[in-house]
Amino acid sequence: MEATETARGQSRNARRLRRGLAVLLLGGTAAVALHDWLGVGAGLDFAVNEALYDAVILGAGLACLLRASEYRRERAAWLWIGAAVLSWGAAEVYWTAFIEGNASAPYPSPADVGYLAFYPLAYIGLAMLVRARAHEIKWRLWMDGLIAALGTAALGTAFVFDFVSSKATGTTLERLTTLSYPLGDIAMLAMVVGVIALTGWRPGRTWSLLLAGLSALVVADIAYTLQATEGTLPGGEWINPIYLIAAVCLAAAVWQPAEAAAITSSQADDRREIVVPAVFAAVMIGLFAMQYDSATGGLSTVLWAATMTAVVVRLTMSDRENRKLLEEVRTDLLTGLGNRGRMQVELAETFERASGEQPAMLYLFDLNGFKRYNDTFGHPAGDRLLNRLGARLRTAIGDDGSAYRIGGDEFCLLLTCAEDRFEAVARAATEALTERDRGVEVNSSWGAATIPAEAGDPSAALQLADVRMYAQKESRRTAHPAVPVPDPQGAEPAIRASRG
Repeated sequence: MEATETARGQSRNARRLRRGLAVLLLGGTAAVALHDWLGVGAGLDFAVNEALYDAVILGAGLACLLRASEYRRERAAWLWIGAAVLSWGAAEVYWTAFIEGNASAPYPSPADVGYLAFYPLAYIGLAMLVRARAHEIKWRLWMDGLIAALGTAALGTAFVFDFVSSKATGTTLERLTTLSYPLGDIAMLAMVVGVIALTGWRPGRTWSLLLAGLSALVVADIAYTLQATEGTLPGGEWINPIYLIAAVCLAAAVWQPAEAAAITSSQADDRREIVVPAVFAAVMIGLFAMQYDSATGGLSTVLWAATMTAVVVRLTMSDRENRKLLEEVRTDLLTGLGNRGRMQVELAETFERASGEQPAMLYLFDLNGFKRYNDTFGHPAGDRLLNRLGARLRTAIGDDGSAYRIGGDEFCLLLTCAEDRFEAVARAATEALTERDRGVEVNSSWGAATIPAEAGDPSAALQLADVRMYAQKESRRTAHPAVPVPDPQGAEPAIRASRG
């Protein structure tokens, strides 16, 4: 009992801490934004832009540490990220205490050490977070992430680093310090875009918050650098709220469930796989043309760009041909339904998505009377019958699932619709696989398995449905021919008198 009360007390304290941090982060950021963007609270510059500003950043660091204490699998990653934000906050405190308003302040200073330490600490934390949450990522997505990161780095170097490098002045140490900021920002932004690509461009709520925070920080840092470089941007404190928005986004991950942020292989259309190489190849073409337009002949630049364009077109054509070939390989040529290979792939994908709240249903059908039909009318007629049955089965299923021909006279049905639709769709499928022609009737026996309630993997589901199908087929050998009406719960079917 005492242990329970202690746990409840700790839980209450954690909730209070969360609420306090939320008030500090959101309220503080709003106050700074109102002050710097709208002029609210004139005369409170130190209280708002120094004390409150520093407190928000330190609060964001504490929120990251709170996250580390609650999720053991991600603890190391959030400790690194928290250390990065606290390093940033410590630098702000030092700036407020010793540099703000001090015309003789050294450059670089201990504040710069804290600011620059943010980058490696954040890199390590972000990499460890990806490692903790990435499960069975396709190698193509890893390559997409690498391509996106390198392409983003190239863009940042061309438009930011080269500009800052041309404007940097002072001693060697001062120049190195000045250039370290855009380098850190470019690397950070490249990592951000790379992680987004790694998620298949669907980062989810938690990753979106985390990556939005890092992106906002990069934008604010670049704006500050440009502002300090010959007044390229207007002066003033208008950049401060952007920094705080970045801190709030980073800290907001503490209020998100860990499972919502897992990275898994995208189920998106395979055509997405060509987008990243094509887009960044186009970006490289543009950068090359911009860089060498004045240094080389126009014809050379045009030919180089045309070559790269041809490469992209070739990749696109290859991708289209590969997808067409894959579609042909997974399609039954006689009926146009999916074949056994497609069924096995899509059954495995269904097991990944199905749950107790959203089950799926597997049906196996075996035709009764098909051999007699073949012997009576010939194999060409039998093929035409299979083609008709397949077309009717596809129509009966509609958008409620997928149909396959997995053997000579064996069909498969995978329902992914709402559970209350299972019985009606299966009834329609059974009727679609029934035909009477010149005194010979063809119908089907069936077996079903509920996913995941009755089977833990595709092999178990197929085996269970197969056993049930052949048990029904055996029981029908002495029964009057009839049309079975499937019951998705696996019960004995109702028997409808055959048409005739």
